[in-house]
Amino acid sequence: MSNVSYASLFDFLDVNHIKYSIESNTIRFIDYPFSFFLVKKGETNTYSNFIEKREFEQLTFNSYLIFIWFDLWEIKSNIILSKITHLFGRSTKLHARKTKVEVVDKADCDLFFSKNHLNQPVIGYKRIGLSIDGKLVALASFAKKRKFRDDTYSAELLQFSTQNGHHINGGLSKIIKHFTKLHSIDSLMTYIDLDWSTGNKFKKIGFEMSGQRDFVNFELKNNERRVTHNPYSHIFNTGSQKALVHF
Repeated sequence: MSNVSYASLFDFLDVNHIKYSIESNTIRFIDYPFSFFLVKKGETNTYSNFIEKREFEQLTFNSYLIFIWFDLWEIKSNIILSKITHLFGRSTKLHARKTKVEVVDKADCDLFFSKNHLNQPVIGYKRIGLSIDGKLVALASFAKKRKFRDDTYSAELLQFSTQNGHHINGGLSKIIKHFTKLHSIDSLMTYIDLDWSTGNKFKKIGFEMSGQRDFVNFELKNNERRVTHNPYSHIFNTGSQKALVHF
């Protein structure tokens, strides 16, 4: 794959006896409603081409196409493998009722997201985590609430992550409930990375989908993504889904 080895990904699939087939860059799974597209280094890619690939996958195989980018795999393969582990239901499951809610400082937030979130850490105004025996296992950051013209208040969930390899049943709901106790709001919104998800886990806890945000182009600097306005960039995402819940 152009100097990028996905050996550990295939090792995971083989060890867990997950059936798959490969066609060019695409990995398809017999028993799961999604496919992986491995983006090769040096390829010329466009947003419209990727949307066409996703639509083809959905129509032909009833499967949501997830894009795994070479640059993210090179530096964050452990986080990507954690997300894949969760997709296949192989994560270590914890229960939110066994966790303790705590407010997390900026330094610990930055460290946790750096280790466990695929994107660059977004520290936010308020950081609420869940811990077990003093160890942080989940974290969310929120923007400061704002008032709209109709006198309602809303806030934004900026980032959420669990510890790599773990899934916490009811974890996000517990964090949101605590945030709304601290800050009286009428609604909460967030953006969902469409490279990886359609937002089903948010739908299950009451969020409604309400529009999309356009794709973003990136350039690589010191092995990190930076937003660029260069329309000829071949590194990008497939946009974000806005989700909103009212209280």
